[in-house]
Amino acid sequence: MSDDEGSGPVDAPANGPLPPVDVLVRTANSARTLESALAPARRWLPVHRFIVVDRASTDDTQAIAKRYGAEIYVDEVGIGRATHWALELADTELVLFLDSDVTLRRPDFYREALRAIARPGVGAVVGTPVGHSFLYGLPLGLTLLPRTWALGVTIPPEAQGAETYFFRQQLRRDRRRIAYVPNAMDHRSPYRGRHWPEWQGAQIRRSAGWSPRELTYSLLVVLLIHANSHSARNVAYTPVFYFKLLRGFMDPQRWWMRDRRFLPPDES
Repeated sequence: MSDDEGSGPVDAPANGPLPPVDVLVRTANSARTLESALAPARRWLPVHRFIVVDRASTDDTQAIAKRYGAEIYVDEVGIGRATHWALELADTELVLFLDSDVTLRRPDFYREALRAIARPGVGAVVGTPVGHSFLYGLPLGLTLLPRTWALGVTIPPEAQGAETYFFRQQLRRDRRRIAYVPNAMDHRSPYRGRHWPEWQGAQIRRSAGWSPRELTYSLLVVLLIHANSHSARNVAYTPVFYFKLLRGFMDPQRWWMRDRRFLPPDES
C-alpha cells in the first residue's frame, strides 16, 4: 500500500449534513449490551447501514439488531473472518467499527473523526473512553477506517482476537498514524471473565508469533489501561495481569478459544 492510499477525499463540513457511514458490529451473545451500543449510534451518526456479523448467538442479539434495522449475517469461523466480511459488505468510503459493548457518548464524535482522518498521515481514528488520560493502540471499539485500505489488510479468518494487530502493522508499514477523539464513549464489558489475560496472551502469540516487540507493547498497553482506571489497586495488579497474559502466550493452544455461548455465567 502506498502513502497515497488511506483516508481519501472525505471532508467534514464545518456545519450541515455529514456523509453517511456504514457501522460494522461484530456480535456473539451480545444481548446484554447491544441496545446500549446501537441506540446512541442511531441517534447521533448518519448511519447508512448497520451491518452485524453475528457468531450464531443463542440469546436475543439478533432480535435486538433487527429492531434497529440492522442487516444480520452469521459467521462462526472467527473474528478475523467476521471483520473482513463486514468490510466486504459495506459500501461507504469510510466505515465505523462499533463494539457491541461500547456506548457512544459524544454527539460530535463523527464530525471530529472526519476532521482527524482528513489530516495528512492519519490512517485511522479511535474514539476513546470518557476520562481516559492515556491514549494508545488501535482497538476497534469505536474506530473509523478507510474501507478500501482496510480491505487490503490480511487477517487470518480463524483469528479469535488481536485482529487489530494486523491493522497496526499495516499502518506502520504505510507510515500512517492513529488519531484519537477523546471522551467519545464508555466501554464497560461484562464479557471478559476470569481468564481474560490468558486469552489475550494466546491471541498475541497466534497473531504475532514470538515477537518481543509485541510483548513489550502489550505490557505498555496493560499498564496504560490500569492507569486510566485511576485506581492504585488496578495499577498494582499490572504485574499479575501480565504474568497471566504470558501464561496464555506460552500455551496458546489451551487458552486461545473462548466462545461465550458455551461458557458458564462467571466465565462469559
